[in-house]
Amino acid sequence: MTCLSELGHEVTEQRQPATINDDFNGAAFRIYAHKTRRDVEGELFYKQMHLSDLFTIDTQGWGADHSQMQAPPHLLTIDPTEAKESVLGLRSKFLETGDSKMAQPGRDESILLPDDYIFVPTQTPRDYVQVHHAPISVLSFIRLIADWANESKQNVVFKLHPGLFHTCAADNDLINAMREYVAASRYVFCSQANVHDLIANAKGIFTINSGVGFESLIHGKPVVTFGNCDYQWVTFRANPDCLNAAREFVFEYTNELRQEAYKFVYYYVFHHAFNLKAEYVPDSQRRLSNYLAGCLRDRDH
Repeated sequence: MTCLSELGHEVTEQRQPATINDDFNGAAFRIYAHKTRRDVEGELFYKQMHLSDLFTIDTQGWGADHSQMQAPPHLLTIDPTEAKESVLGLRSKFLETGDSKMAQPGRDESILLPDDYIFVPTQTPRDYVQVHHAPISVLSFIRLIADWANESKQNVVFKLHPGLFHTCAADNDLINAMREYVAASRYVFCSQANVHDLIANAKGIFTINSGVGFESLIHGKPVVTFGNCDYQWVTFRANPDCLNAAREFVFEYTNELRQEAYKFVYYYVFHHAFNLKAEYVPDSQRRLSNYLAGCLRDRDH
């Protein structure tokens, strides 16, 4: 809002949930939070992304809908050494604080977990990216991975999304299915420990398209995705028929692939998104002002 005002434009903020029929008091430039063009007509759409201080803004939407994430971004200009050092700094902050976008319990380095496990963070069925960008339901995903774990004798550790424990009765199907698998299997586990402990001790991550997958890239872990997301370009993009190949990707992950993931994360955090941490605000404000000025020029033309 400040950037648009500095560019000489009057800004009206719509605080209540917006619908396609809202006229915004005749506003000529509309910016929506947590929506995409499929939801409502507007000029720009912004959202908090995978880290609590990270936001994107775009003419089409966010995540897999973002216009600049329809193809792999060009990373040739990203210095690999700078990228690695920066991402390792982010990982150190994770391990120091245990903080994540979702509230977490304190870190516990002594948690008992099986060897060589794959970490599987779950999502809620109401998650926007689950509804619009996932070819598989959360319950089907749990059953798919748990059945495969038993067949392949591969240890997997699930973490149920915190939002599943205090919302609607339909989520009980997910919770009950998880309890049944854990009770009956030697290879299926469920832990509500701090997400960074679960990532750090895992060999790799299987996820539909959770933001935990992005955090896992910061940890330097191989990530397998089963749905569309904006970080899919540096993951193994899987389907239910290639679980063994996905496991091979995890256990044969190379330093070259890890370095490419570091470059992607660096690009995402410092070039694609806008970081609102105090030390990055001046750069974010400069880039955002330039971006908004371009959007206004395009509209006027």
